[in-house]
Amino acid sequence: MKEILMLLAGELSFVWKDGRYRITGSEVSSSFCGNAWVVVASDALRMRFVRDRGQLFLDLQAPACGETSEWYSIDLVFRLVTGRPKRSAEIDADYIGFLRDRLHEVEARFAEGDALAATKTELAALKKIRAKEMFG
Repeated sequence: MKEILMLLAGELSFVWKDGRYRITGSEVSSSFCGNAWVVVASDALRMRFVRDRGQLFLDLQAPACGETSEWYSIDLVFRLVTGRPKRSAEIDADYIGFLRDRLHEVEARFAEGDALAATKTELAALKKIRAKEMFG
């Protein structure tokens, strides 16, 4: 949990600007070296930061999707917006810079209505492409 909170307070502190985002949920486990997750949400987007076996990951979701389904890995969203694939979904400087520079664009992609429907379709296609690239 400490790593997630340090990331949110440090390199991702821009999400707190204007008070749009807030922490809406969290969980910590003592197994597997302290797995944890924290959900940060606004009216436009939910971000779930996950520490799993010592690595940090990020999943994104539209608020309209409901809290337990349809989370999308940052690598898929990055590829959707930039057109560039990345080999890992682990949070790194590229993903942090991407969020800092293009958060409004990501939020727009997850807006209810036609934008969200198109985003979900494109992300499903990218998920298949990623699986084929990884596993043949």
